[in-house]
Amino acid sequence: MTERYQVTIQSQMGPREGVLTLSYQGSYVTGSLDLVGYVNTIQGVQAEDGTLHLFHPIQTIVSTIPCETVLNLQAGNLRGTSTSKSARMRWKGTLIHPETQEESEL
Repeated sequence: MTERYQVTIQSQMGPREGVLTLSYQGSYVTGSLDLVGYVNTIQGVQAEDGTLHLFHPIQTIVSTIPCETVLNLQAGNLRGTSTSKSARMRWKGTLIHPETQEESEL
């Protein structure tokens, strides 16, 4: 199963818009975060309570920041926090419905 979310990450430089794509194989999660013109690879696990624990970089024009992100998914919405050595960034996002994805590909 693959899901796509439109996300906003509150960074030190202000809000950043992107797309989070997640694929599930049991409790293992892989995917990508398309943010500020870079595609960052994601991997992690989904806990029994549904919480996602993800590990990924956030690449910017200046540097690449390794992050650990914890996201809670509920009714097509996500909220959570990324933590790195230098910052904490809040996430919010909404599920992109499959019919919307197909229309955008036309």
